[in-house]
Formats: sequence, C-alpha cells, structure tokens
Amino acid sequence: MSAKIFLGCIFAFYIIVIVIAFIKSKRFFTAFLLTALQGVCALFAVNLIGQYIMVHIPVNAWTLGVSSVGGVSGVIMMVLCDSFI
Repeated sequence: MSAKIFLGCIFAFYIIVIVIAFIKSKRFFTAFLLTALQGVCALFAVNLIGQYIMVHIPVNAWTLGVSSVGGVSGVIMMVLCDSFI
C-alpha cells in the first residue's frame, strides 16, 4: 500500500470523526467556526515560522479546507505529511 493511499485513508477517517464530534456537540456552527479560525491561524503561523525551520505549506483551496475542517490537528497532519513525503 502506498503512502499516499494510507494517508488518504487516515485523513478520511479523521474527517468522519471530526464531523461526528461537531454533530454531537449542541453548537455545530459555533464549533465549526472556531475550529476553522484556529486552523487558518495555525496554517499562517506555520508558514510564518516555517521560514526559519524550512517547513512550507502552500496556501491553496486544499490546505485551507483541511485546516478549516481539521483545525490545528489538521495543520499538524499536513506538516507531518510535508516532512515525511
């Protein structure tokens, strides 16, 4: 099994868990907006600090979507994928 397929399966499972957690909380939209805000801020912080530690995550629709849905842990997952692939 290639690394991309494996990481894709982990990401799909991760998204399902996040969406279930949002639905179980009584404040779906508030939780989603706060997670999205934290994720986008973390993405820009990683790119700002990444200049010094040689980590760069390009800002595009895919990375903004992952950081919005996944929050800080989504950004951490992208940094790990960037480091290992």
